[in-house]
Amino acid sequence: MTTGAPEPLLALTDVNTFYGQAQVHFDLSITVGRGHIVCLLGGNASGKSTTMKIILGLVKPRSGEVTFDGASLISLTTPQIVRRGIASVPEARRLFADMSVRENILMGAFVRSDRDAVAQDLDKMLTLFPKLGQRLSQRAGSLSGGEQQMVAMARALMSRPRLIVMDEPTMGLSPLYVDRVLELIRTINQDGVSIFMVEQNASLALEIAHEAYVLQTGKIVLSGPARTLKDDPRVRDAYLGGSEAA
Repeated sequence: MTTGAPEPLLALTDVNTFYGQAQVHFDLSITVGRGHIVCLLGGNASGKSTTMKIILGLVKPRSGEVTFDGASLISLTTPQIVRRGIASVPEARRLFADMSVRENILMGAFVRSDRDAVAQDLDKMLTLFPKLGQRLSQRAGSLSGGEQQMVAMARALMSRPRLIVMDEPTMGLSPLYVDRVLELIRTINQDGVSIFMVEQNASLALEIAHEAYVLQTGKIVLSGPARTLKDDPRVRDAYLGGSEAA
């Protein structure tokens, strides 16, 4: 992918996060350019999931700044952050298992009151995810992992976000669905939505991303264009050689 220096949409600057006395982030700084896909790689307990929680307002850093489109998110609640234009595809999908596929998708539009446009957007989701059109009345919990991931992505898009944060979007999926989900991420991005993703499949994540960061024990140790990092021997040894999952 071509890389440039787009205007920052999301920026974490010198973020320090603690759980009690334990420090999770050490001067963490990450930028997501407008219109770009950015991936965050790191091992277990590196601070990746906490980074997602910081962006969504679920955890507040002790110091540092988080801005979206130039405005601070630090003092906002999660619903307020969603209304600003950030949506989430959480790890393990987090669907309402006993609700229908239709109901789960429409949950993504809870911040909207434009009912006609919501109905139009639901139709768009069924065009983007045609298999879900055959499953609308089914319990979401009865779907395969890949189908559930599509529901989670459709739900996120229903809020008309400018940025989607995705936590391990291909975790637990069959190879067929891994390829499909990554293809959909690229399609969503081409439609103008910026993407920030934590992904265990480092090789494929670096293939579709514009920029990447490597997080180790709460510190960014490598960053740059994704294609460059894919060829970096340190990244190859840690994440692409088969000895560890990202």
